[in-house]
Amino acid sequence: MSMTAPVSGPPVPRRWIALVFIALAQLMVVLDATIVNIALPSAQHALGISDADRQWMITAYSLAFGGLLLFGGRVGDLIGRKYAFLIGLVGFAAASAVGGAATGEGMLLAARALQGAFGALLAPSALSLLAVTFTAPAERAKAFGIYGAIAGGGAAVGLIAGGLLTEYLDWRWALYVNVPVAVVGLAGGAVFVRDPVAGRSRARLDLPGVVLVTGGLVALVYGFTRAESEGWGERGVVGLLVGAGVLLVAFTVVEALTRTPLLPMRVILDRNRGGAYLSVGLSVIGMFGLFLFLTYYLQTVKRYSPVETGLAFLPMTAGMVTGSTQISARLMNQVPARLLMVPGLLVAACGVVLLTRLRVDSAYATSVLPAQLLLGVGLGAALMPAMNLATAGVDAHDAGVASAMVNTSQQVGGSLGTALLNTIGATATTSYIAAHAQGPPSPALTAAGLVHGFTVALWWAVGVICLAAVVVSVLVDSRGERRATRVVAEPGVREGGVREAVVTAEAPPPARQLASVGARGEPVDDGPLAARTSPVYAPMASADPGSFGTPVHGRVRGGDGAPVCGAALTLIDLGGRQVDRATTGVDGVYALRAPGVGPYMLITAADGHQPQAATVAVAHEPLHYDVTLSGTSGLAGVVRSAVTGARVDGAIVVVTDAHGEVIASARTDAAGEFEFDDLVSGTFVVAVTANGHRPGALPVAVDGQGTTHCEVELPAGARVHGTVRAGSDNLLLSDARVTLVDAAGNVVATATTGPDGAYAFEDLDPGTYTVIASGYPPVAAAVMIGETAPEPFGLTLSHPDE
Repeated sequence: MSMTAPVSGPPVPRRWIALVFIALAQLMVVLDATIVNIALPSAQHALGISDADRQWMITAYSLAFGGLLLFGGRVGDLIGRKYAFLIGLVGFAAASAVGGAATGEGMLLAARALQGAFGALLAPSALSLLAVTFTAPAERAKAFGIYGAIAGGGAAVGLIAGGLLTEYLDWRWALYVNVPVAVVGLAGGAVFVRDPVAGRSRARLDLPGVVLVTGGLVALVYGFTRAESEGWGERGVVGLLVGAGVLLVAFTVVEALTRTPLLPMRVILDRNRGGAYLSVGLSVIGMFGLFLFLTYYLQTVKRYSPVETGLAFLPMTAGMVTGSTQISARLMNQVPARLLMVPGLLVAACGVVLLTRLRVDSAYATSVLPAQLLLGVGLGAALMPAMNLATAGVDAHDAGVASAMVNTSQQVGGSLGTALLNTIGATATTSYIAAHAQGPPSPALTAAGLVHGFTVALWWAVGVICLAAVVVSVLVDSRGERRATRVVAEPGVREGGVREAVVTAEAPPPARQLASVGARGEPVDDGPLAARTSPVYAPMASADPGSFGTPVHGRVRGGDGAPVCGAALTLIDLGGRQVDRATTGVDGVYALRAPGVGPYMLITAADGHQPQAATVAVAHEPLHYDVTLSGTSGLAGVVRSAVTGARVDGAIVVVTDAHGEVIASARTDAAGEFEFDDLVSGTFVVAVTANGHRPGALPVAVDGQGTTHCEVELPAGARVHGTVRAGSDNLLLSDARVTLVDAAGNVVATATTGPDGAYAFEDLDPGTYTVIASGYPPVAAAVMIGETAPEPFGLTLSHPDE
């Protein structure tokens, strides 16, 4: 499993205290998804909400939350994750206070929608802050274990809290409770939470993408919600789902074409992240199915009170905490992600299988309790590495939207799971009662029908969770798995008499940590030099492994995240001396050794990429340091005649930078085309000259990736030429001075005739000129110059007496 993080640097101070407040905010968002469900009947009665409209207390929140998640994640990237976190807390608390004080249906529904909107800002910023705050592997595993336990078990806690508040206080406290929690989170977040990534994304907000994805997700979530109550074949449901599909496809097309996408395709097309998003969505389908049917079973069939129902879910919460913090957090750095996720999902599926054996008279201790424990432990072990994978290795300026995709997967999975499984269960219940009824259905038959419907739907939940396991096994790779190292002590001697050994291996080392270029990478204890797949160079080991330096190793990737093959890395000490060098193979892995502790300069260069220089601090432990190289850019274009539109062959094209330095030059080919490679991003001036044309120049902004295209139009250059003759004999006159004056009286050019009496003026703008010849008494004549060269224009000089 790749354990790379978006950023790396010195440890964030007081990060464990910050985790408390980040987790508190996440718990508030998760609780609100279920706490209001328990208070719904009381709120409906108090405010006089009709049965037809009561679902909007849930729907208003879920639509705003699910529809605005990607937008909220990108806003966090644009304004800063900490600011988004604090704004989300304040807005969520204010909306909760308004909802608790609601005096009517409209006020309550508006408050719930605002809760969802600010939750869509708060949830992604909390997860992205976690991702950029904890980058050391061991700490990252523990932090994500805690976060995964909260994300998975918070719904059950919400049921308990909702029942207690509704039963012993008032339904309004199901909303008011968020205010003191948010105040504590705001105070602690302002002091302790830090965004270690300096600066903000300067990309402009992709408004078309915002409109398309928000509309698509709202239509999708609302379509699933309506399908739960009205059926999948209802015309409105079909229209919503079709519309959602069209909008989301259009969103994908727009994101692939725009330069500043709301959701860069690189975020979801990475196979590990894509597999994580799918597994989270599918897992939540199964989990929400269990919550839905087990809640119905305990309250409707077993006659549990709301508080008793909430308490009955505590074992599953305890299982999730155990699976996240005691299994995944401890093993995440030792085994690949899928070796945690696949068994975890299969254990969770076994728990749901146990629930399919429920009967009306089943005992909680023998039927429900074991199933909850298995489901909790399995999902806890699977969801935590999935959340880590979903945010690992992503660029810092995409951390917010990558985190938002996790929440989007959960929201869409929960909505789909509730609608799909509820429809399956209700259909199975109706069929069972119809097949067994001998008249009006008795309470016993109704209870048996409900349990039958639950078990049928739960078998579907088993299938969905198993499908998640298949997705993980296919998409999530095991690049973190260690392989044996094979050392070949063959190469020669480096400068200073130090022998070199080529180190090769059969697979890459675990990518433990990503250190951005220019930032300080934290040392990790990797034990012996990890396996390398590409030929790299390091001093030969002596008897004491620590006597020949500290390993510095990692992976070189391009801007798209793909490994860079053939990159040259040089490690230089502060005196400017080379201490080691390496070349990456097809996997982008390199390995160097520093002769002692202290700062070094690491220079990385590769064809087709901009070189990078970074300072790395080497301690006594091996240092893992990943490098990201920006790709170089290309510039291509066409030179045309502004008059005829024809392409100009043989034109000289010169590229200069902002300081006027010549960067590159070339001639156009027969098609009038030119091309330059290996340019860095920036603004350049493209100047073009060609015979028979006026020179042309234009500024061109070259992007950091790909090839920029431009078109240069050259105006036609007019030409005046002719001869100067003397006297009546009409003899050709040499050394005569010819002056060209424009219509404003300005001298444009001068020339001296040769032995043949000829003169010429090239590359003139169209207009009226005066040609003056001197040497004898001067003679002047006017000439009109058009777009093309005129006929030769002759002048005759003579003495006055001739």
